Amino acid sequence: MRRSSSPVAAVATALALGLTAACGAEEASTPDPTTANLLNSDIAQQAQAQRRMAAPQEPVSLEDLGYDVGNPDAPVRLVEFSDFGCGYCRRFHEEVWPILEEEYVATGKVYWKYVPMILGMFPNAVEAAQAGECAGEQGNFRVMQDRLFADQSAWKNSSEPMTELAAMAADVGLDVDRWQSCIDNDVQTDRIATGTQLSREAGVRGTPTFFVVGYAPIPGALPLELFREVLDTAYAQAVRGDGPGAR
Repeated sequence: MRRSSSPVAAVATALALGLTAACGAEEASTPDPTTANLLNSDIAQQAQAQRRMAAPQEPVSLEDLGYDVGNPDAPVRLVEFSDFGCGYCRRFHEEVWPILEEEYVATGKVYWKYVPMILGMFPNAVEAAQAGECAGEQGNFRVMQDRLFADQSAWKNSSEPMTELAAMAADVGLDVDRWQSCIDNDVQTDRIATGTQLSREAGVRGTPTFFVVGYAPIPGALPLELFREVLDTAYAQAVRGDGPGAR
């Protein structure tokens, strides 16, 4: 494949050829009502009010959201917004992410932040996000993330999703009592709501969506070769110091 001159060109090519794949609103006839309940909860409203009072002119910061992997001093920084209920997110996580992690994150080229959010179209997505975030409270987000995607169909199609999710928490070695307490007390509800709100403010309309800092967003999972092209170009420009993502 002929390489484009910039990450923007590679993304434009992928969009023009229909090569990106994302979960979007067209995939469901009605939204999942639990999303509205989450975003309109007293906890979420209080947190949003506190943010407005503390810094009314400032956008929500990413610093306290999501889960980072890689070298914080990497030349390229990337933010991924993803919904655990999205089939394309699962496919990306299982098929593309392990290769990108090995080639770009582990080698110190890219610092990757994963932010869970909720599109509002998948059954039991709020429960899955809570399961992931409460695993994160124990420092085990990544292992639960893997399990949530691997067993996506089980919890999505369950009439008792928390039973399924609790079994997963036990299987991956979490302190289940602590995890359950986190769930029952809505400890991470505000964090999920904030990530979802931030994704909307950033213009996310489908998942997965990727933001290579300094460049145009990638609305959907690119094929591996195009994703490599984006990251290779962003990295080369950052190292040279002539790209918008240079630090």
